Amino acid sequence: MVDASVPFNAVNSAYYQPMIDVIANMGAGYKGPNFGRVRGRTLLNFLVYCPKGTIFLKSVDASHASKTAELLFKLFKDVVNFVGPENVVHIVTDNATNYVAVGRLLEAKFPKLYWSPCAAHCINLMLQDIGKLNEFSEIVSHASKITKYIYNLCHPLYLMRKFTGGREILRPAPTRFATNFIALQSILAQKNALRAMVTSKEWTISAYSKEAKAKTFVDQVLDSKFWNQCTDVVKLTEPLVRVLCIVNSEDKTAMGFIYQAFNMAREEMVKRF
Repeated sequence: MVDASVPFNAVNSAYYQPMIDVIANMGAGYKGPNFGRVRGRTLLNFLVYCPKGTIFLKSVDASHASKTAELLFKLFKDVVNFVGPENVVHIVTDNATNYVAVGRLLEAKFPKLYWSPCAAHCINLMLQDIGKLNEFSEIVSHASKITKYIYNLCHPLYLMRKFTGGREILRPAPTRFATNFIALQSILAQKNALRAMVTSKEWTISAYSKEAKAKTFVDQVLDSKFWNQCTDVVKLTEPLVRVLCIVNSEDKTAMGFIYQAFNMAREEMVKRF
């Protein structure tokens, strides 16, 4: 769970223990499903937001069909007609080209309906583009090596928690967008604690400190260039991540805050650089 950045509250799921029971009943040698099997079917979920909150309407299995704009338009049109065209004022989808086309078709079919792309998906795509830069890849790799060393060994993990006051460090995930930036924020927040740890007497007299991997780890923690680059990346992306937290929040509707949030993020970036 730590390695894959799975939230610990996932164990509260009603399906968690039954899953463990079924796996245990399979016995030794059971091979878990690979990435392709886990991805499985392509499910299109339709949810409706109304004054009482967000309600799940239906799910369509589109695994065996090409998700063309024509097919998607028919599905969305059926949903709008089911809910009632007079009741639908706004539809939100992701930013894929076929969904953009669907949005235009829906606006033409239902003049009172307004389509917009998902704000969270927009920000994730921005962060994905930033993440493709070579400089950023190097910083994520550096941060990953530091956290991987700490979490793979008991004593370094114990010392890290002691010097950070029990705070954890999030680990970068190579296939995620925002997660990497949040992980860099996390490790940067513990910069002084980590440096204090590797220069402490507790560390220098430990058996771990004499190993080659430990010396490499210390060099990585004390690398000023890495911390400076990490600071710049966090300064740039933190305002975007903050907006992402707003639009991903389930506590309140984001529409009334999104434009101000984007303007504030833009102004903050200009001010920081």
